[in-house]
Amino acid sequence: MLSITDFDTTPPQPPAVSRQQLTRYLDSIWREYFADIPRLNAVDIAYCQPWKRRLGLIRLSLDGAKSFIGINALLQLQEVPDCVLYITIAHELTHYAHGFGSPLPRIFEHPHANNIVQRELVRRGLGELASRCDDWIDKQWFSFYDMQREAGWTGIAHMSRTV
Repeated sequence: MLSITDFDTTPPQPPAVSRQQLTRYLDSIWREYFADIPRLNAVDIAYCQPWKRRLGLIRLSLDGAKSFIGINALLQLQEVPDCVLYITIAHELTHYAHGFGSPLPRIFEHPHANNIVQRELVRRGLGELASRCDDWIDKQWFSFYDMQREAGWTGIAHMSRTV
């Protein structure tokens, strides 16, 4: 059985910040991997609920003035490899770049059709990190989630927003 420590989980350019500083993660990833994508509106990011089957989401306000990226509250825990938080944010930025949850024009009809998110992450140099993230998710996520739920979500700081 693999443990969390069996994975090399260091992102290529990790921000040297606390996991509570999601805006700094977002800015670092945007600057390093999505510099070609204009930020046409305000983009907020915060931890949300500890979802079982969702790591993140992106939404656009009705007036288009703000995009909101919600991150699974469990990703703030140190037991979760940093690559999972890193790739989750990059995944949501990919949606932003493709016009989902952003004022940019939509490039595709559906946000996950034909593996477009994974292909975009690879194109942007995040393929290896995404593979490590997927590996941990496939092998560890559901048991980790169940363990956290049974413990009553201890260790999770405030959840900034419900969506």
